[in-house]
Amino acid sequence: MHKTIASLHHPLVKHLVKLRNKKEYRSACKSALLSGLTLIEELCAKHRFKTVCLEEGYAPAFSFEADVVYRVTSAILKKITGVVHPEPIAAEITLPEEAQLTEVNYLLILDGVSDPGNMGTLLRTALALGWQGALITPGSTDPFNEKALRAAKGATFKIPLKRGSWQEVDALLKTERWMLLAAMPGKTPMRELQVAPAVALALGNEAQGLSERIRVRARAISIPMHAEMSSLNVACAGAILMQYIAEQNL
Repeated sequence: MHKTIASLHHPLVKHLVKLRNKKEYRSACKSALLSGLTLIEELCAKHRFKTVCLEEGYAPAFSFEADVVYRVTSAILKKITGVVHPEPIAAEITLPEEAQLTEVNYLLILDGVSDPGNMGTLLRTALALGWQGALITPGSTDPFNEKALRAAKGATFKIPLKRGSWQEVDALLKTERWMLLAAMPGKTPMRELQVAPAVALALGNEAQGLSERIRVRARAISIPMHAEMSSLNVACAGAILMQYIAEQNL
């Protein structure tokens, strides 16, 4: 049984718009907005949605579970998703529980990564390459931002994830469980590195680099560069380093 919404001013429409736009609101509601067929189909097998909005006349080719399903107009989907030509489905999903990360052997630390596209791409790459968790420090973009979710292609809900305070970050790193490596241009080339069985790789903000409290604990490594380039996009550099480190421990 589907309910119908016809007004752009319906409370649910306002709620979903706030989920898309406001990090604090997402945290308070413990949910995020998903838009687009591919992402929703990717997650529906293992997740029940709080709300699903379907465009009038649209019947998805996949099955899903939801607390409530609404039939809405294209104009409402446009407002909810912020997309000029939206796909015919949007959904509200519960945020995953914060992971503890104390038992993982391959940990990605995203320290002040501010671009949502890079955030999502790094989480997607980490999951694809077998990394077991991601720790996101204060000052990073929200991984549940709409652009980050789109870039992650569902990885945000599949890889163990923790958005830690600096106290929590410090407490994890003080366990000395991992060889902590920090990606920095011009430092020890990665091929000279003897990789430990448990590794934490820290990637920082492209403009400002890594925070001091990460740098002082870490061993700095770099990707050898040719020609006249001195650095890479953080998502590209992260993919190269994650793949190299994982290969050393196969």
